[in-house]
Amino acid sequence: MRKITGIILHCTATRPEFMDGQTTATKADEIRRWHVEGNGWSDIGYHYLVDRDGTVATGRPIDRTGAHVRGHNTGTIGISLLGGHGSAETDAFAEHFTDRQDTALRTLLADLQDRFGAVPITGHNDYAAKACPGFNVARWLDKGPTAAPAPEAVDAATEATVYRWRLAEIRDTADRALAGA
Repeated sequence: MRKITGIILHCTATRPEFMDGQTTATKADEIRRWHVEGNGWSDIGYHYLVDRDGTVATGRPIDRTGAHVRGHNTGTIGISLLGGHGSAETDAFAEHFTDRQDTALRTLLADLQDRFGAVPITGHNDYAAKACPGFNVARWLDKGPTAAPAPEAVDAATEATVYRWRLAEIRDTADRALAGA
């Protein structure tokens, strides 16, 4: 496994209605196609994508270096939020992304920091003159999580995602305990 030294947030710069009605996996496949056919890369550049409904898709395997920030891919994990079209680096997260994305992203970041340590979390705009991810990451992190949606508002896909993360956390805890035994 490669050494992880940071997490960099991105956005796809797509409109909110991008591929409406399609699964997150189908959207990830389309972005993979852009990166492979359009950029000539070997795979999608991001390690994870967070859809507007809070579903998280896996992109490039985490043990492979991503292709998401020129000069800063080694040791970093790239996470992209679907959306952000027309955003600026000074915008608030909520202007372009959903509460479910906020919750899913914070959960994913906590899981990754549990696995790899308290590595810095930054935005693409910290490394290049770009709006991406469409908000100031440090300000968003300081703000803290938005209120959790009411239980009746959580759909089956989001609930399943939360359960997958909990199972992964249990697996990782067990792996660490066995490695120390």
